Amino acid sequence: MPRRLNFRIRQFLGNNVMQTIANNILFGAAHEELSEGRSVLIRVQGQSMLPFFRSGAKVRIEPLREEDIRRGNVLFAQTDEGHYLIHRLIGFEGEDRVTLMGDGNYVGTESIARARLFGCVRISALHRWLALGWVALRPVRKIPLIILHKVCRK
Repeated sequence: MPRRLNFRIRQFLGNNVMQTIANNILFGAAHEELSEGRSVLIRVQGQSMLPFFRSGAKVRIEPLREEDIRRGNVLFAQTDEGHYLIHRLIGFEGEDRVTLMGDGNYVGTESIARARLFGCVRISALHRWLALGWVALRPVRKIPLIILHKVCRK
């Protein structure tokens, strides 16, 4: 059963405090939990993973296994600059790096060292196959994404 990060954040802030937590604090706590072998639940913020994950959706991230590092899987990672993200693996760059990209992006990818991959979002086989089709549409998905971003904006 995944551990909810709210408990750790409440310990940090106190039980009666309602506050937005900076991503680096929340994701840092998630990274720590994953490194200890526990899965975590995180609420997605932003539109970088549309149409598969809307802002506010909860995702379960489990500690990374070697077999999770394959095209189509959604990974929890840290960039070389120290920013955490949850994006889909779209390619490999040799033995030690992978390319990640948000489903809601039509340009812009991240090159991530394999050592900075920490977790995998659990998705169904159908989700993975639909997402691979979406990745294949990358050259022509700009217009659907513009519409989705406007419709899903909060």
